[in-house]
This record gives sequence, structure tokens and C-alpha cells, in this order.
Amino acid sequence: MLEVLGALFNFIIRLLAVLLCLAFLVTIVVVLLLVNAESMLLSPAVYQNALVRERIYERLPSLAAEQIYLSIHRAGEGVTWEGGGNPLQYAGPEAQSCSLDTLGEPAFRDILGGSRAPTQPEIAAMTACGVGPSQSGGPPEFFRVLTIDQWGYILRTLLPADWLQGQAESALRQAFKILDTPGAPLSITIDMREFKTRLTGPAGTDALLQVIQALPPCPPDYAPDTAKPETMLECRPSDEVMAVIKPQIPPALAEVAKDIPDQLDLLEPVRSAGVLSLEQYGLPIGPRQLLQIGRWIVRLSPIVCIVILVLVTLLVVRSWRGFLRWWGLPILAAGAGVVLTAVAIWLGLDVLISLGRENLPATVSPGIFDTGAGILVFIAHRYALVTGGEGIVLGFIGLGLVVGSFFIGRGKREATPSAPAAPPSAPPQEDTAPRRSGIFGFSSVR
Repeated sequence: MLEVLGALFNFIIRLLAVLLCLAFLVTIVVVLLLVNAESMLLSPAVYQNALVRERIYERLPSLAAEQIYLSIHRAGEGVTWEGGGNPLQYAGPEAQSCSLDTLGEPAFRDILGGSRAPTQPEIAAMTACGVGPSQSGGPPEFFRVLTIDQWGYILRTLLPADWLQGQAESALRQAFKILDTPGAPLSITIDMREFKTRLTGPAGTDALLQVIQALPPCPPDYAPDTAKPETMLECRPSDEVMAVIKPQIPPALAEVAKDIPDQLDLLEPVRSAGVLSLEQYGLPIGPRQLLQIGRWIVRLSPIVCIVILVLVTLLVVRSWRGFLRWWGLPILAAGAGVVLTAVAIWLGLDVLISLGRENLPATVSPGIFDTGAGILVFIAHRYALVTGGEGIVLGFIGLGLVVGSFFIGRGKREATPSAPAAPPSAPPQEDTAPRRSGIFGFSSVR
């Protein structure tokens, strides 16, 4: 009975040790992912390198021009019910969802698929949901006449690459300083003084002339009101009128520049909306304090992995060979798990980006998406490489421990001499005492 209980106890101890090894395998993968995220993803240098590698500062004016043009000239622009088109097919998700609720699913699908034309009440209902051309609002009319190339020229003239890089890197440093320093002010400022100087100088004049040249011709009797700068952008005047208007452009731009602050605080709208107020979240401490606590927990989390292996040692290890195997096998498996996780991050992100490109909304510029995806891929691939490298190192450490366990004690067994042979037993001593034997009584010796 005692032997059965002892065997059962040993089985439970070994099962508990195996479960701890599995817990170590999962824990160390999560710990390495978090530690690398804390050291890499919360560093401004990573994002600065990604932006430089993607040449974002040189390409940003062209990308912004493409996105501005796409947002102004939406897909389906000019498509009307009266002209035989179907504006519902070009409507956004919110407008289509509103139309579905208003019309009902059968009518919505018939109209969307072109099976029938909508009635006037249905057109009115869909217009109320935002289907069709907007009747009010939108950008100024002179924005619509600019091509993508003209937008790009204007933005490159006003926003040079070196100024964009300096302001972007400054904003990144300020953002991460807010995260690293609990008492830092919640403010990310952009220095607009150089931009204002360019706006009121020759660069601003060239940009405005580019806009004027894109406008439709003015009527012969056109006379701009120089007291109202916006009238300069109604149409393209003749060369004679343009000679009169051109000297008025710098003063007009100077009036516009007065409304631009020298230091633009990007978080001012957020603070004004009360989003950063802690009272509405009911938190005892601020988000930055929570982040600091989380970062310290992540930095100390490798201790959990060591504690698990120590518990395994106390439960089942009774020799150096057992120590190497019970430590080596979990570390080897953990290294393989970390490498597989890094590969999954690498390949999984590529798959997600491909799916996102296939389902790209019509309002998002393909250039903007590809550039953002390129930055994300650079950061994620670097993260995966570092994590995978650590997994390979762990795997080699575990493999070394397992291989070493086969050599522990082998030399001692080979060098142990065999037990000495038992000395031969001494022959029985002869009895030399005289004895009487025989029938004649003579003495004899045995």
C-alpha cells in the first residue's frame, strides 16, 4: 500500500513540474514580447528612423496633395439620380447604413443593385442620410480647381522637408516625454514662425499665384476689391489686372498670418474637449502613472520565469543531470515558441496589410495607406527580428543544457574501478596431531 501511495505522490509531483514547465513556456513568450515592446515601441528613435527610411518628409507634400484632392473630389462626384446614376453605390458606410434603416432591406437592396429606380420619397429619405451631392458646406470653390500636382507644388513650397523633419521629431520627443515624465505638461507644440515667414514671403506669393492660375478666367469687367483678399480667388484675371493685384498679395498674406500662433499646441483641442480629464474615468491615478507602473511590471516580469524554474528544481531535481534536463528542455521549447511567434508577427502583418489594401475605403488615398503600411512594416519587422533573435539564443542555451546533461557523470562511471576480487580462501591447515588408527595401533598423520 505504501508503495502505491509513493508512486502516486511521485506521479503528482512530476505532473505538477510538467505543468510548471508549460506555464514557463507561455510566460517567457509573453514576457519577451512585452519587454521588447517596452524597450522598442516606447522609444522615439524607432519612429524617427522609420520616418527617415520611408522618406516621409520628402514625400509628405505629394501624399497630402493626393489625400486632399481625394477628399474634395469624392468617388461618384457628379453622379445624380436625375442623370441616370446611382449615388447610393458611392455613398459611405454611414450613409448606406442610414438608408438601410430608413428604406428597409428589400427596397435598399433593389435600389443599390439597380433593379429599380427610387421614388421621390425614397430619394428624399436617402438625401437626408447623406446620399448624393452635398447641398451645403465643403471646401471653398477655388480648392476644387486645383489638380494633385498643383496641390503638391503649393505644399512643397510652404512646407520644406527640413522644416517638416524638425517639427515631427520635436513632436515625437515631446510626446514620449509626456509618457515618461508624470509631471510633464500635456502639451505638444509646433513652432510655426518659420512657416509664417515663408507664407508672408516669396514662397507664399508663389503658392497663391499657383492657385490663381488654376482658376477659370475672369469676365472682362472684373475688378477685384483689394480690401477683401478673398475676392482675389474668384477667378483668373487678365495680365493687366494681375499686375495690379500682385503687389497686394504679400499684405493680404500678412493679414492671414496674424491669425496663426507662433507656437501651435496640438493638444489644445483635446484639453478643451475634456478628454484628458481623469474625473470622467474615475481613475485614482492618472494614465501616465498607470503607464509607469505597467513599465516597471514589465521590466520585473522576467523574475516570474526564473521563479517557475526554481519551483521545478525544488520539486523534481535530485541531481545535476536532472537539473540540466528540467531546465534545458523548457528553455529549448521556449526558444522555439518565441521564434514561431516572431515569424507569425512577420507573416501575419503582411497578410493584414494585403487584406487592408484590398478593402481600402474610397476616401483613403492608396499612397497614404502604402506609406503608413511601410512605416508599420519597418517597425514590426524590426520588432520581430529582435524577438526572433532572442528566441534563437534561448533555443541554443536550452539545447546546450540538454546536450550537457548526457555527459554529466559519464566520466565518473567510466573511471570507477571494479570491486577487488575476493582473496582466495586459505587451504585448510593440516592436523599434525598424532592419532591412533588402524587395527595395529600405529600413529598416523592426516
